[in-house]
Amino acid sequence: MPKTPTAFIAIGSGYHQAPGAKVQMSYHKELGKDGIKMKVLIVYAHPNPESFNAAVLEHIKRGLTETSHNFTVIDLYQEGFDPVLRFDAERKRRDLCQDPATEKYRELVRQADHLIFIYPIWWSGPPAILKGFIDRVFVSEFAYTYEGNLPKGLLKNKTAWVVYTADSPGWYISLIRCNTEWTTMKRAVLKFCGFGKIERLMFAGLKHSDRGKREKWLTDLYNRARTLG
Repeated sequence: MPKTPTAFIAIGSGYHQAPGAKVQMSYHKELGKDGIKMKVLIVYAHPNPESFNAAVLEHIKRGLTETSHNFTVIDLYQEGFDPVLRFDAERKRRDLCQDPATEKYRELVRQADHLIFIYPIWWSGPPAILKGFIDRVFVSEFAYTYEGNLPKGLLKNKTAWVVYTADSPGWYISLIRCNTEWTTMKRAVLKFCGFGKIERLMFAGLKHSDRGKREKWLTDLYNRARTLG
């Protein structure tokens, strides 16, 4: 189990960058105990490199390095991803599946077997930069289509973890907010696009959590990542 940095920060990883994008790559050659090798895509959205979310990312990466899986990290803030969706009379929304500006991201999603989203909950939803990533990448005729009046997901045979933090306690999120942040991501985005099994890893009450609880959360994440698949 890796030692957690004092301020729960992510330590420099030394992973490789993919051509044309500020994404981190790591390749592992030996097969795991089940002989299953997956391509894992991590979509990370937090601006502070010393945040608890950064520690979450680091522990998941460290766990994955002990598996047979290949993984890629897209750090949306670090690479300055533009979240603004643009279309008009000349640039049709239906043609966004061919947008060269987001082609590299579509290809990473297409190749991935398992996606991991890591982000904080702000105003009962993900950061705007992640919402914009979904708007611009999970587009019609790539992530979904319509057959008559009914939608059909195109991103089949993929699984996902949705890992997020919240300052509010879990009971408040469930009883007062009715888990709207989870329902939207799970059903309105991922299930809509055809994903199979989707798991939520929520860390609620972060604001008033102590070091012991955060250490346990990170240890659990590390262990889950190292046994993925």
